[in-house]
Amino acid sequence: MRKLIVLGVAAALACTAGCGATDTDDEATETPPTLVEQEESAPDVVSGLYGFSARFSAELSEPGTNTVYSPLSIATAFAMLRAGAEGETATQLDELFGYPSADLHASFSELLKATVTVDEAPDRAEPGSTRGADEPPVDPIVAIAQGLFVADGLSLNPEFTDTLSEYFDADPEPVDFTAADATDIVNAWVERNTAGRIDTLFDDLDPATVAVIANAIYLKAEWEIQFNESQTGDETFTTADGNEVTVPMMNKSDLRVQHLEEDGWNSIALPYVGGDIAMWVVLNDTADSESDAPGAAPVVTSGMLESFAAGGETRSAQVAIPRWDFSSTVTLLDTLRELGLTDLAGLSGVTPDFELSDGVHRANITVDESGTEAAAVTGLAGVTSMPPDSQLDFRVDRPFSFVIMHQPTGAPLFVGAVENPNE
Repeated sequence: MRKLIVLGVAAALACTAGCGATDTDDEATETPPTLVEQEESAPDVVSGLYGFSARFSAELSEPGTNTVYSPLSIATAFAMLRAGAEGETATQLDELFGYPSADLHASFSELLKATVTVDEAPDRAEPGSTRGADEPPVDPIVAIAQGLFVADGLSLNPEFTDTLSEYFDADPEPVDFTAADATDIVNAWVERNTAGRIDTLFDDLDPATVAVIANAIYLKAEWEIQFNESQTGDETFTTADGNEVTVPMMNKSDLRVQHLEEDGWNSIALPYVGGDIAMWVVLNDTADSESDAPGAAPVVTSGMLESFAAGGETRSAQVAIPRWDFSSTVTLLDTLRELGLTDLAGLSGVTPDFELSDGVHRANITVDESGTEAAAVTGLAGVTSMPPDSQLDFRVDRPFSFVIMHQPTGAPLFVGAVENPNE
């Protein structure tokens, strides 16, 4: 039995703890948010990302369970695979991810190019590096790379390889998957293209593996207005079932934020340097609730994502938000099967008789006073067989959701829910 491995996106966001000095609260009040709103000409694949994110978030949602995943990562990996799909498999992929009926790969190429700021991921920064108070903020770094590793002597469909080369800059690299160092070759590529955030993707590769498709995203970002560690203290966070836990709560007074409030939820955007990328933090509206238990984090919907892309009202806010650090793993194909991806046999456009057989999505995220560090990796295996001046009090002391969005395109880079920051 020969296997195809499709690595859907090793993605990373990085800003190490203490990577920058914070501004004073007085300085923060004088700094308006620079959140960039979505461009009207954003690729139409973004609307498909919204629908997929909503369905995937609902499928993962479980009270008491933290989640994090990368919609852009998963959708990009499957877009690459879509170049070899046909029949019912192609139809189901299009429906699940909302892929456009025309110019799919060109649209993804446009979206990926719109989000990058550098050609390659940098070397990983030394832990504990800091930005002095008198130093200018560092612009976010976004790097995206695709790879195509092919077993020696294997002939893939030329149309498939041409598509990956033209639109994803992924040219075949020959690998002897029967050799002991085959896994090391793939993992080294992942480590290099995530600036060392992810150094091991596969523990081992089946010698029958015939191809690997890889996509990596790396982002390093500092908060536009950083939190001061001296104002972080242990405070109470109430979980969905009403239990109280003690968490390190970051605090910032008179912070200028973008604010949205709609039926059932309200949210603020915490921008990273430059405003192109922001984290939207979402709370359920519990004003009418008589229960001491706040309930689970709100499920991210396509309507939320559309609102986040459009931006909100500028407000002055007292913000309290916990630090958090966790990871999650999704049995990807089981989850996607529940969402309608039941036919994975129509992949002969890659090479004859391919069928996707397994998949996993792993992600982690760390949020602290200086910024955000996160990573995600997906593996798919196939076989051949046959009011501005008013003060907003935004206290995140109960389950919440988050979306890290590239504002110019509206692309959701990471989505998740924090049910318990200590888990």
